[in-house]
Amino acid sequence: MFVRAEDFKGYEKTRIPVLDHRRRDRERVTYYANKTVKSVYLNELTEVKTRYGNIGAEFLTFYESGSLKRLFPRYGAITAYWTEKDEELITDEILINVGGRKFICRPQCLHFYESGALQSITIYACDSLLISTEYGPIKTNIGISFYENGKIQSIEPAFNSNIVVEGKIIRPFVFSANGMHADHNSLVFDDEGKIIEYGGKYGC
Repeated sequence: MFVRAEDFKGYEKTRIPVLDHRRRDRERVTYYANKTVKSVYLNELTEVKTRYGNIGAEFLTFYESGSLKRLFPRYGAITAYWTEKDEELITDEILINVGGRKFICRPQCLHFYESGALQSITIYACDSLLISTEYGPIKTNIGISFYENGKIQSIEPAFNSNIVVEGKIIRPFVFSANGMHADHNSLVFDDEGKIIEYGGKYGC
């Protein structure tokens, strides 16, 4: 059985975890108005079952239906003494198979459709992914999103990325992208793999 919100009903009554230099000061469980679990800050790194295998998590959010919405493998507080790079280094590398493609990464966040299909992978800005497309490999240090059928929907290319589309060089980079999630990126594809939008421009 895949992880569900009801698995954590009353989780706030479990043992209080020891606070350390990483742990955020926030509620362990939050609820929607209808009393279904909205988020859980786990007491420790815990394996949860998803369509893509068992994945270690420290923080989970859910849809009102109870389906998993977001999974954060690590959820530490970033401070002057604990950086994003430190957080990335303690995040386990995982292999995710989406739409027949394999991605090896240390995700900052995995976002799921209500159906359980993967919607996006957000990575740490100090890390990178090289994604194969029909326009050649595209590097990202933000992440990638998917259609519900597993096809690539969008990528946020790294700075200085040059992509040739019908003989024309495009540079689809958004300066404000650093620190964002990868749900909606500047380089958008149709489900056949053709670029249909880049940097807010439509039609190539």
